[in-house]
Amino acid sequence: NSVYLDKGVTFDFAGGAVKSLGPGRFVLVVKNQQAFLSHYGQALAGLVAGQYSGKLANDGETVSLVDTWNGTIAEFDYGDGSGWPLSADGGGHSLVPLDSALLDEPRGSLNYPGNWRASAYLGGSPGRDDPEPVEGVLINEFLANPSPTSDTPDDWVELHNPTNVGVNLAGWYLSDDRTDLSKWALPGGSIPAHGCAAFEIDGFGLGWNGEELLLSHLPGTAEDRIADAVEFKAQEPDVSRGRLPDGGQYWFRLAPSPGQANADPLADLVIDELMYHPIDPNEEYVELYNPLNRKIDLGGETAWRLDGAVSFDFPPDTRVAAGGRVVVVGFDPQVETSRLVAFLVSYKVVSSAGVTVVGPWKGGLSNRGERVALEKQLPGDNSAEPAAWAVVDEVIYSDVAPWPTGADGDGQVLQRIAVASDRSGNDPTNWQAAAPSPGK
Repeated sequence: NSVYLDKGVTFDFAGGAVKSLGPGRFVLVVKNQQAFLSHYGQALAGLVAGQYSGKLANDGETVSLVDTWNGTIAEFDYGDGSGWPLSADGGGHSLVPLDSALLDEPRGSLNYPGNWRASAYLGGSPGRDDPEPVEGVLINEFLANPSPTSDTPDDWVELHNPTNVGVNLAGWYLSDDRTDLSKWALPGGSIPAHGCAAFEIDGFGLGWNGEELLLSHLPGTAEDRIADAVEFKAQEPDVSRGRLPDGGQYWFRLAPSPGQANADPLADLVIDELMYHPIDPNEEYVELYNPLNRKIDLGGETAWRLDGAVSFDFPPDTRVAAGGRVVVVGFDPQVETSRLVAFLVSYKVVSSAGVTVVGPWKGGLSNRGERVALEKQLPGDNSAEPAAWAVVDEVIYSDVAPWPTGADGDGQVLQRIAVASDRSGNDPTNWQAAAPSPGK
């Protein structure tokens, strides 16, 4: 029998230099063996089975390991979009699956970007277990679009130290380019334990209409690393983007608070329900909820859209009342009226009065998981780019843990638990599988 890689890159271990693999041991398959050993050291030569054919796509693809007798051993899709570790996409780090996701791999756990992390250090850790990432300084908040009348008219970045000891900033850098990590050396000094420090950037500016921001520790040793990285779309004037609470996993639109504890997340329209895998494929929908005490106009002076798995530009007359909802579907409810009736009957909507259903979107909600984003338009900064889009809410969902799995084809919907402005749509613990209730 033979074990082989057959997707992404191809390699048959039957013809390789390593014929068996003991418990807890490692084997390596590389693109160029000479270049690999020159970089990582000859000590790894005995672990290299050989050179694969093909190339791992920078934007992601399927990787598959197969046993000719027993079938597929492991198969997953990796990517480079929202939710995937930015520092592993050309920043020099490798992708490492979370230990908590490995047992669920047969169900597709490794297709979900949240089940991966970047390697602890630049270059990865071929031939050995990757160490747990070092707890250290994080990017905590930044302002990329200050107005001329702002209290802080320049771009700034706030760092947070979540550890119990002060951190000296010697050897730390900020950059907006993952291929040039040492663009701007942070000034001397230190950040106290559990403290924050804000810096006006000198050496580059944050692009308000979309950018990447990276924090690196580069002492010139084997422990060089990108400590934190964030990629963002357009930013609204005088609205910062920050973690909540300080050092937390999820990002929010905030009232700027440089050097102080993050607070005051902005309340706005949220994605409330995702019917991504209905029993009838024609009955997919996305529901939005307005938690404010005023109506929101989705097609007035400011245009709104859904982006990601589905694309939909809201019509000019779309309004969501205070406490109201709007349901987006894959068909045109104004034209396909019989389909609308069937949709409402299927979900036991007794009366269509007060239920706003709009469509059709382009695309579809993947049964395995995907990104769905609610965005609003900002004026572009030149004629070539007349519009930029700011993310108001985002959900990168999955049909595997840590997401609730009951919404995966059994008739239930993925339903948001809390719509408070300090609860992220990307937090799987803020979602449950529940009976669908579009428009309610």
